Amino acid sequence: MTSGLRTLPIRVAPLPGEALDSWLETLAHRSMVSFREILIALGLPGRRDGSLPDLTRYLEPEQAEQAAAVSGVPADRLHAMTLRQYDGHALVLHPHRRTVNRMQLWGRNGSRYCPQCLHEHDGRWQLRWRLPWSFACTRHRILLPHACPSCNQRTRHGRVSIFRDLPPHQCPTTLKPSGALCQTDLALAPAAALREDSPVLASQRWINDLLDRVEQGQAQSLPTPQMIFNDLRALASWVLRIAEPGDFPTLDPHVEQACQDYAGDGQFSPTSAAVTAGGLTHAVHILQQGSDKTNIATLRTLLERDGERLDLMPLGDINKRWRAHSTALQQLIWQAMDTRMANVDRLRFRSCTTRPRPPHKMNETLTTARADRVPQLLWRGWTARFLPAAGVRNIGNFRAALAVALLLPGASKRHFDPLISMLGHQAQLDVHYTLAELAQQGHDGVLTGLCEIADYLDTQPVPIDYERRRGLTGDGLLPADDWVSICTQTGVHPGQEARLLSVRRYLYQRITGNDLRQAPESLRITTAEEAGGVAVVPFRITAALLGALDEYGENYLRGLGIDEPLTWEPPADLAAGLCLPGRPVDVRRAHRLICAEGQAPAVAAKEMGVALESIRHCFEQHPPSSPWPSKSGGSWVDPSRPIARRSRLAAAQARQQAHTMLTDEFLRREYLDARKTVREIASETHLPKRLISEVLNQSGLIASREPSRKPIVDEQWLREQYIRQARTLASIATELDMSPTTLTRHLRAVGIEIRPRGGRRSVSRTELESVPPLIRPALTDRRCWGRLQRFREAMEHRTLAEASRQLGTTRSVLYTQFAALEGDLGVQLYIRPRRGESLRPTKAGQAVMDALTDSEGARPGGNTIETGIPPASRQNP
Repeated sequence: MTSGLRTLPIRVAPLPGEALDSWLETLAHRSMVSFREILIALGLPGRRDGSLPDLTRYLEPEQAEQAAAVSGVPADRLHAMTLRQYDGHALVLHPHRRTVNRMQLWGRNGSRYCPQCLHEHDGRWQLRWRLPWSFACTRHRILLPHACPSCNQRTRHGRVSIFRDLPPHQCPTTLKPSGALCQTDLALAPAAALREDSPVLASQRWINDLLDRVEQGQAQSLPTPQMIFNDLRALASWVLRIAEPGDFPTLDPHVEQACQDYAGDGQFSPTSAAVTAGGLTHAVHILQQGSDKTNIATLRTLLERDGERLDLMPLGDINKRWRAHSTALQQLIWQAMDTRMANVDRLRFRSCTTRPRPPHKMNETLTTARADRVPQLLWRGWTARFLPAAGVRNIGNFRAALAVALLLPGASKRHFDPLISMLGHQAQLDVHYTLAELAQQGHDGVLTGLCEIADYLDTQPVPIDYERRRGLTGDGLLPADDWVSICTQTGVHPGQEARLLSVRRYLYQRITGNDLRQAPESLRITTAEEAGGVAVVPFRITAALLGALDEYGENYLRGLGIDEPLTWEPPADLAAGLCLPGRPVDVRRAHRLICAEGQAPAVAAKEMGVALESIRHCFEQHPPSSPWPSKSGGSWVDPSRPIARRSRLAAAQARQQAHTMLTDEFLRREYLDARKTVREIASETHLPKRLISEVLNQSGLIASREPSRKPIVDEQWLREQYIRQARTLASIATELDMSPTTLTRHLRAVGIEIRPRGGRRSVSRTELESVPPLIRPALTDRRCWGRLQRFREAMEHRTLAEASRQLGTTRSVLYTQFAALEGDLGVQLYIRPRRGESLRPTKAGQAVMDALTDSEGARPGGNTIETGIPPASRQNP
């Protein structure tokens, strides 16, 4: 209501940033009326006792409207000259009492001032001088005094009298006991100067920017000014409470001295601008530097001074102390607390990272969800990064413990049993010990890496459901036929059952990420030998074999209705900037040492200064074309190891080749058009005849081929070759261009008896009558003629050893054969030579040699020994 009020004849515009009481005093002074009269004119009467509510704190809307109508100053401008605009941002006002809450945001009464600003603006007072955050004038580079230099009373403090009629730049304090006014010219008050590069001025400018945000209505964007001011209050009071000499070396000497002399606890805003400047400058520096190592060390020093008190406080109480502050400050506190915390808590609070945060009960759901994204054993790539080169005795326990540790970041409790059961482990794991060993060796980067991975798993999609993978039993995984087929495609020897089982276990672990010590019974590892068989697989496989196994594994998953990649790991760039124990492996050097030079992987790892697991991961990521050759069993890919003709691998390879070579076009051209036999096709393609016949039967080409005319063979010629010359069926069939089976049918058709199989064939009575009687007892079978010849040829040499070399046999074979001849003939054939003597036949031996020469043309079987090899090469007794 403005009835009865008249507009003022003299108008005074408020200065930018001016306080309401300063404008009222200036308006009264310009109008040459008392302060009381100007209040009445504006409709702002005081109380009966002559006091006036501190209107500078806030105006009621009606009061602002009346004053605006009378003075011509807009109401919003009048409100801007009160502390109301800072309420909830830079200070807290009581909603009804017009008082500042001193317990929050360092609220204070009274006003500091800049003497030079008062002088330049005719005693006009700035509103910001009333805030606890104003301690220096950045324009004049001085600390703001807080009291009158004469009466030492705080300025603009206490009850406001409506009867003051002094100019605004004079001290209105009533002196006791005289009751006179002080009237000291505050524009001439001394003030402590600051150097131009003083951190105090820099901090004041930084705080002024925050106040600008409040005044411009931009106080809602994060981090809000209220959060920052709350952090500044907490840090400044902390710094001042435990300050020691040397804590403020970069500040002006009088500021440092004032801070050292300060005896308060920092709970309330210090009266002295110098003390406030010291505390706030230190606090601003801490917030500005963030996670800088030096800054964290500074905070750590403050924590150490509070050490006795902190040691008695559980982490939950420390969290309560700081949880009302900004996330940025909480992160700094927990980073500084990192060295005072147990390794488990370092992970729970993520204090080993640049983004620590205390756990919350609501995180239990997040932990459960994360468990579905973590394998039972830590990924092999991250194991290689986290694993020290030496000192880890059991790599399986190490991987299992770190997988469980991935569930610790954000966990509300320190208990491991629920986390271990989440990953399906059946045995207890000493996660404490593993983390302690890493920390003791200075590998804190591993803890940071675990937190980074956990954050990634919580925020990014993971293509594999490891909870489902953990439930796979491996039924039907890599049966023997599939393994042989893969070996055929990749040129790998399938080995025995033990090799297949090792590869099957390796593939199962590659698919599921499970610990093989807890795998289903058919795949479970129970001995060190079995574990070693699986551990060596990455060094035995080639790039082709690994690719084939991965392709098989993907098909196996699709057969189970799982449309996921075979393997996955969190990206390696999560480790960027971290100091981890695992060193990168020189791939070429590792391949050279292990594959080319044949070093054992453990020896190569020691020579390269890396962990064996790192080299194992290297071979998985970069499998060689030629793997490690073992000294005991040879490489899985060894050209020097021929494949057994009747083995499953040979049969599988033959079928693979037949599938490629025996196309319908090829068979029609060779079998129908060229009329080649199955035997000829087999000889040209190096494939089994039975397999070619099977393919021809399946294609129906055998029935479509016209039968060829039966070959005409001379019966007399057959008898001559087979009976008299004793040639083999194979040699005769080759000459006739037919198979031995066909030749056998011809022989039987003409009544020729087929000789029995085997090398021992008896000599007929007719044949024995054609040789001298002396050597007849030695001709027990057709092979004995070769023994007689070898005896004759051996007698031409000095020793049996020399004779055996010339005859292409061994000394023991000759000795055995000659002993058999002597037994058959019943005489000694040669004289055993002594040292320095030569071989000599006995008289009986010479007679045998002469008889052999006389009957050379009439020996059994003609002129060709039955086996087709020279007599001197025959080693059978």
